[in-house]
Amino acid sequence: MFIGQIGRNSFFNTVIAGQKQTAAAQIPFQTAAFRTDRAEIGTLSQEDSSSGIYRPSSNQMKSLEPVSFSWASPDDERGLDITDVPTLLPPSEREEYTEEDALLNQYSKQFRIEGYFEGDEFILTSEGPVRLMGDVSEEQLENFRKELIENGLGTEIDWYGVRSDMVSMNIRLENAERFGQKADYLASRYAVLKDRIQNQFTGEKQEAELQKLEQLYTEVKEEMADTYAKNIGGFYESLGQSGAADDTRESVLAMIDGKADAYAAYLAQNDIYADITEPDRQWLKQDDGYMAAKLRESASAASEQMPVADRQAPYSEKDLVYAGMYAKELSQQIKDIEDSSLAALTGWKSSDVRGDDSAIGRYLAKEYNALSSEIDSAGISDRLANLLKASFEPFIDKFLDALDAKIDHNRERVADSPWSAGLIRTEYIDRDKVYSAFGAA
Repeated sequence: MFIGQIGRNSFFNTVIAGQKQTAAAQIPFQTAAFRTDRAEIGTLSQEDSSSGIYRPSSNQMKSLEPVSFSWASPDDERGLDITDVPTLLPPSEREEYTEEDALLNQYSKQFRIEGYFEGDEFILTSEGPVRLMGDVSEEQLENFRKELIENGLGTEIDWYGVRSDMVSMNIRLENAERFGQKADYLASRYAVLKDRIQNQFTGEKQEAELQKLEQLYTEVKEEMADTYAKNIGGFYESLGQSGAADDTRESVLAMIDGKADAYAAYLAQNDIYADITEPDRQWLKQDDGYMAAKLRESASAASEQMPVADRQAPYSEKDLVYAGMYAKELSQQIKDIEDSSLAALTGWKSSDVRGDDSAIGRYLAKEYNALSSEIDSAGISDRLANLLKASFEPFIDKFLDALDAKIDHNRERVADSPWSAGLIRTEYIDRDKVYSAFGAA
């Protein structure tokens, strides 16, 4: 963990181009005067059991792993587009990891607190006094770079750092489009570390380090498979597609193993370390995060040289990525039902007593035809295509349930304000009309 103020450094400003969120969700507001920095260690109950990350209470100073962030100031004179605020991204979702990123990452490790909980007591294992990392100047970084040039990073693997980089590897509807990227991140880190261990250590030391690697790799891989199965496979299960969770879990495990084998094979045939020839850059060879990024970059440029073996899983990588994005799209339509947008598309409003429910059926038929056409040209397997198409009719029921929930709200308003009866709709959706219009469209 890290504690203290994080300055405005380039390492923390990495975002995926085009990823935008509303300003209300992203811009922090300062409501109180600055306070004196302080740090506290919490109890075991404040540790997240799924990730092992310490979660401080509101009265304790927060501790953060390295994150990407950008500060947006609501200053009209600067011409700031307040809708253009980036999403915070874990290491596995960043587009790149540059030499400058590696430098700042290594520099920040001086301020890391390492330890573990024994009961309710936090056992500190890091040496030296706790220090806060404030704003980092270019001069500080350059001086640290000189130290790395002279001393390197050492031969020991920073397992605490590796594990810290594997935070937020879970797959959710919200990050479904980055599933493939996260799988590549894990597989490439695994390949680089395994290669390093096999070439750098021998005997019992090599065996012990490989055991650590395999344990961490298995934990993270299973976390990705379990969360994909729960959040993506489970979504399709809720739409009547029995077995989707188990099939997707099996496929995720097979896909990641296939990628790890492919990266290892590519690394065995291509010396990515040979490109680092300058004496003042040799320390980068010991930064496995940087070398894994170089491996991904090199393999991507020569993708035909890195075929991923087919492990006979129910779904391919392309299937899994597409299924995740399709689930996200359908789920978002259910969550974001708004009268304004729905009215623009269908002419239907929950506030309209004389609303035409058949307009909803025609709208949904148009959606189905568009999605079916997209599915047919997506290059996915017939098995997944059939599952997605079979999910649409149950999706219609959930969509209509969400509209009926808005009418429930109208009924509550009428109960509280009887005078509004007859002014807003209180009758539930006529599903016969919806399905009749859907079938006729």
